Amino acid sequence: MVEAMRRYKWLTRVAGVLFLVILAANLYVFFTREWESSFSPASYATLYYVLDVPTIREWKVLERDRLQLDIACTHDIKEWTVLTDGSKEQSAIGMTPSFRIDTTFSQLHTYRLTPVPENTCPAIEISIRFYSREFYGSLGMKRTDAYIVRSSVPCGEFEQFSLSDWTDDYDYVGTDALVEVARILRQEVGLRDSDATFVRMEKLMPYLRKKLQASGGVPKDDERWMNPWLLYNEMAGGTGKGWCTQNAQVWVFWANRAGIPTRFVFNARTQDNTIVYTGHAFAESYIREQNRWAYVDLSKGHIYVTNKEGKVLNTAELLQLNQQNAFDSTFARVFADSLSTVPYAQCNDVVRSEFTPHSILKYRRPPNVEDVRNIYTGFFRDRTFLLGNLERYLIKPQLAYSLYPTEGAETYLIRRVLFFALMATLVLWLGILSGVRRLRRQGSALPNQ
Repeated sequence: MVEAMRRYKWLTRVAGVLFLVILAANLYVFFTREWESSFSPASYATLYYVLDVPTIREWKVLERDRLQLDIACTHDIKEWTVLTDGSKEQSAIGMTPSFRIDTTFSQLHTYRLTPVPENTCPAIEISIRFYSREFYGSLGMKRTDAYIVRSSVPCGEFEQFSLSDWTDDYDYVGTDALVEVARILRQEVGLRDSDATFVRMEKLMPYLRKKLQASGGVPKDDERWMNPWLLYNEMAGGTGKGWCTQNAQVWVFWANRAGIPTRFVFNARTQDNTIVYTGHAFAESYIREQNRWAYVDLSKGHIYVTNKEGKVLNTAELLQLNQQNAFDSTFARVFADSLSTVPYAQCNDVVRSEFTPHSILKYRRPPNVEDVRNIYTGFFRDRTFLLGNLERYLIKPQLAYSLYPTEGAETYLIRRVLFFALMATLVLWLGILSGVRRLRRQGSALPNQ
């Protein structure tokens, strides 16, 4: 018994020291991290192809003239109507629909799959041109049949998120505040249930620009932790100031409450929290009518940017355009003193200066609270700020897009290994302490000699 107690005491000390060493390593990594390090690299497809629009994960050839699709979507579709070149109606079933195709050599045919009922989700349009193995064999090439496919929806298997994954519900703001926001949107902004997305944005932008017209300036430290409703009231009431970050948070809050799915995006890259290569915050709002994300900048009054076909442009597209200064035929819908549409080259100074090859575009998932900097008092003043930042630090990183490799994946690997090592040593330490107590109870139960 004495020998066992001695061994347990030694193990207790070792486990305790190990726990403290790993705890110190966790704290060191947390407090010495760079401000903008909580991100993980993601593909363009993951960032911009939402699961609310059908995605073809896989194609299968069931028969030479029959194909099957494996479709992913937030909606569970029971039946599809399939039209070939606008006629020859077929019916296809479920999320793995199959349908006949025309295999006439080299002819292009279009197949439109419409969900039943029709408005459940966007239709899928596919064009297919068929080349037979006999054709290739006649030319001396041994290969299988070839199907040249074009699709109106994304194709491939990759990580995807729904709009609800990107947009904050703001429950933490409180019921009374959200009721007041709904009243303002209805009575002061003038939103109507029938308003299209563009109309909602063009009503909301002037309202916020007027309310915040005197709020530009350096934000107080307290504005780093405030939820967007409190932040808006400070800025609109004249007791607070805001940079682009605060403006972006305010737009994301109001746009989401106005029925416009919107996310916070931060273009930033720093070195040692001192050298700033890029730094600008803005938002992206989802245009349901186009199934596309649109770049929005409340701080500049930019509602959306379009190409010559009228399609809205997202942040990653603007980043690419800026590398070649290829802004010809792009237009911005803006609000200064009034709403107007202007060539984007006339007002894109921020994009030209900030969207450089150094850029790391970071897309924030809820909650929409700012990243903690060197001021940690917000941890004690707002529960959502605390939990949101800890979750972002360890579990749910901001996803990022850039023109060159980043270290985000390695950063999160180190954080998670250290955290789980901490949890493992804690369990080990507690287990040994439990063993010590058990031995003591056994020792006290023995009869005195």
